[in-house]
Amino acid sequence: MHMEKAILLTIITERVMEPTLKELVERAGAPGYTIEDVASGWGKHGTRTGQLESDQTFKMLLVVSKPVAHLILQEVERTLQPDYAVTAFQHEIEVPSRAPASPGS
Repeated sequence: MHMEKAILLTIITERVMEPTLKELVERAGAPGYTIEDVASGWGKHGTRTGQLESDQTFKMLLVVSKPVAHLILQEVERTLQPDYAVTAFQHEIEVPSRAPASPGS
């Protein structure tokens, strides 16, 4: 199986920002995303229990190219971080190539 490099980008933020973040990553060229609910958490913005709608958090996972990850992180920093609790991080990963393998590979 032929593998190619990609970036696993994880963004954790307030539920109220979900529509904005979806639009941001789609505009940046992300081919898709997965969203998971976050039950609770604690950090520099305090404790988030998720009991109230205003206190809910979600995690968005994306597999993207390095340039797309860079663009998304720039936009998250510019538009979300000044006013909302947000954590974002990336990992270099390898995923099965979408291109057909050449003979002998």
